[in-house]
Amino acid sequence: MKRTLAIFAPVCLLALLVALGGVYLVCRDRSRICTVIQGEPPCTCGCRDAHVRANNEVTARTEHMAKEAGIAILVLLAMLLGGTTALFALDAQRARRQAAANRDFVADVSHQLRTPLTGICLNADLLNEDRLRDADERREAIASIAERSKKLATLVEKLLDHVAHS
Repeated sequence: MKRTLAIFAPVCLLALLVALGGVYLVCRDRSRICTVIQGEPPCTCGCRDAHVRANNEVTARTEHMAKEAGIAILVLLAMLLGGTTALFALDAQRARRQAAANRDFVADVSHQLRTPLTGICLNADLLNEDRLRDADERREAIASIAERSKKLATLVEKLLDHVAHS
């Protein structure tokens, strides 16, 4: 999530600056043109209608440019909003996949650890309660405890190695 924001924030800022620059240029040109037309001395040749038409054309042109700039800004903001939404959706999807993988990993590890531990506990209880009367049965139980203890130690060591290298 932090990586996505680190990439997306400068792009958004740059796009916003470009859009604001476009609005500034349109407004600056409109005010400059209007100042030139309004600052002209009255026409002595009697072509006042031509000046009014020219002024109206300039006004219409700058209003059209302002509308286009506004539409461009709205399109840009819509694109930014859509891009932001898509990035957050991808991050959420990635987080769900990671959570599912973690759940599966924990379930697998707990099963792998419980299996030898159950055998160790069972044989230890049989020996502790003196239920194994035969010497061969006691030796088998002790050998099973030793074997399962080694397997459990190996599993724990692999788990710790995995966590250390992750």
